[in-house]
Amino acid sequence: MRKALATTAAVALLTTGLSGTAWAAAPDAPTDVQVSWADNGQVRVTWKDNGEANRVLEVYPDTGYPVAETTAGASNEVFLNPSSFESGNHVRISVRSVGADQTYSEPAHSPLFDAHRVPKLVINKAEALSTTSVRIWWERDAFVDDTPNDPLDQPSGTWAKAVVTGPAAGQQTEFVVRGGVSTADVPVRRGPLTIKLSTGSEWGQAPASEYQTVRVGAVDVTAVPSAPARWIPFYLDTKLTVRYPEILKNTTFDVEVHARPNSAGPWKKVAENGGPSDGRLFSVSGGSAGGQEYRLWVPAAARYLGDDILVTPPASTAARYVRKYAAIGTSYAAETARVGVTVHRTVTVAPALPLKAALQKWDGKTWRYVRAVQLDSKGKADLAIRAAGRGTTQKYRIATPAVKVNGLPVEFSTGTAFTLKVV
Repeated sequence: MRKALATTAAVALLTTGLSGTAWAAAPDAPTDVQVSWADNGQVRVTWKDNGEANRVLEVYPDTGYPVAETTAGASNEVFLNPSSFESGNHVRISVRSVGADQTYSEPAHSPLFDAHRVPKLVINKAEALSTTSVRIWWERDAFVDDTPNDPLDQPSGTWAKAVVTGPAAGQQTEFVVRGGVSTADVPVRRGPLTIKLSTGSEWGQAPASEYQTVRVGAVDVTAVPSAPARWIPFYLDTKLTVRYPEILKNTTFDVEVHARPNSAGPWKKVAENGGPSDGRLFSVSGGSAGGQEYRLWVPAAARYLGDDILVTPPASTAARYVRKYAAIGTSYAAETARVGVTVHRTVTVAPALPLKAALQKWDGKTWRYVRAVQLDSKGKADLAIRAAGRGTTQKYRIATPAVKVNGLPVEFSTGTAFTLKVV
């Protein structure tokens, strides 16, 4: 009888122990864990189980983090913000079922995927094509996708965006850059303004501190050519004013002189100079050919200021036609001569051509032709004038005809008058 009671007590003790937490059976592991993109841009995680509560983790090669929990009977679905994921390859979602007594099932895993943040853009070149367009070139670090074609891959998910600010306060526009390219033409207004280039993907975007910046300046150039323009080079009194969001001081910009025979011809550079960009007056030399249209041209420029690139668009003055005249000179000779004496002067004309010039004499009312003066191939001639008319003072000048030099017109010209007193 004592033995039977002992056996009964042992069975009761064993039964009591089996009903405790330490001996509770773990719930079954979930199945079919899937990840996908939700319409709101979050990561949707789903699975199948027997209605238990669940614990959801983000699992990486070296660690894992709990990111969501559900209650028993709740929908087998959670949504995770992409910003919660660490950037990198080999990520997966782990889901465990949780029993009523807080026992955990074995984990069930989603397929591997990558949550790679898009590397920041590095602008390596910028150029203002005009006052309304800036071309930007950039590059980004490449990464190797070790999980190609995973459930969260979105080939078109990477984007780049240019935010243009200015020129007016509070004026801002966005320009979305087509994916898969490394250059873009960004439309702009007339500056000064800034362009910030940012990038991102379905996993988020680079912080503002990593945005690359192009600062676009505005250029104003004016010029007044000296007139009349003789055969020698003429000068253009020029002002160049360049404005940036940040002012560059003591900076010199290239200024080119362009010429063309008429409005139908192409512009050609005939001279260049450097000019201060702060509106101070400076001179640029013009060409010495025949009559042409001229303009000042300031080429597009780019400069680096720390991490920023400063660009200016090309600028130009309006076309202006400048007439050209021969430069006529005569050497010194006696201004007084006895009647019958021949006085000699050397005539020099530029352009140096074998022209037939003319000696003219003032009759008190108008200049009258006296005789031809044949110039040699160097544009020179000996001018002999015989003194006649005792007691008179006669006034002479040299005139050259209109000619063309290399197809460009040189206008009819007259030299400075000189006198001869006959005694």
